[in-house]
Amino acid sequence: MRHRVVTALSFCFATFLAVDGAGQNATRSAEAADSAEASDSLRETSTQDIEQCVAEHEVARQMRLQEQWLPARAAMMSCSEARCPLAIAADCRAWLDELDRVLPTLLIVVEHEGFAAERATLQVELDGKQLSLPDPPTLLELLPGPHQLRLRLGSRPAVERSFVLGKGEKNHVEQVRFPPLSAAPSAPRPPVARRPIQPATYWLSAAAVTAFAGSAASFIWAVREHRDAQVRCAPTCDHDTRRSIDTKLTVADVTGGVGIALGALAIYSYLRRPVVFGAVSAASTPITGPSFASAGRDFSLLWRGAF
Repeated sequence: MRHRVVTALSFCFATFLAVDGAGQNATRSAEAADSAEASDSLRETSTQDIEQCVAEHEVARQMRLQEQWLPARAAMMSCSEARCPLAIAADCRAWLDELDRVLPTLLIVVEHEGFAAERATLQVELDGKQLSLPDPPTLLELLPGPHQLRLRLGSRPAVERSFVLGKGEKNHVEQVRFPPLSAAPSAPRPPVARRPIQPATYWLSAAAVTAFAGSAASFIWAVREHRDAQVRCAPTCDHDTRRSIDTKLTVADVTGGVGIALGALAIYSYLRRPVVFGAVSAASTPITGPSFASAGRDFSLLWRGAF
């Protein structure tokens, strides 16, 4: 009986070992198949990456020789990734460093009182393209060559700048200062009617005063000579003495008449002076003619303007 029990246990253990071994063999076979499939897929992916890296390397090399910097940068960044072979990635990284040294940089600085309050109205165009100017200003990487910068702030006139950037030129500064807004033009004054005194009026007045002065002088001279004759020879004065007195009185009458005529003409020209319309204020109109000036207790007669 004991022998049969041992035999049965041995048979069960042997059966278990056989089944377990078959299961392990099946698991190993499945893992081996998965590993082979993954290896084939990895091999296929690596081949595609290498071919793409080689193509990007060639594109970057050609663009670099033609100095087409922006397309060259995109290709260089692609072929410098870790998935590419070490030699290709090293070339692309070296070209990227060279490109950083070649491309110039620009700094745009805007100066204006109260710029912070008007910053939202700032419009910047660089080479015809809208540009957002950061705050604070940062360096902009551009291509070598000529460039056109145009800035507008609010309703102020636009400011335009032209400049040329050379290879490797770093920190080129374009400083733009906006002028203050000009005051709004005042409304034009309505035309003012003026009646300026004509030069002929001054000339006639001066001539009339001269004639009156000559008449007065001749009359005074004749009166004095008449008194002297009364004392000296009246009533038996000779004919020459009488004629001299009469001549002086005649000159006094004639010059007095001339003065009256000239004075009348001066008054007429003053009353008939023309009306002139203009926007010139009275403060800016030069004073012409006689005027009085005082300094303490002293008075003087001055003539302003052309005589």
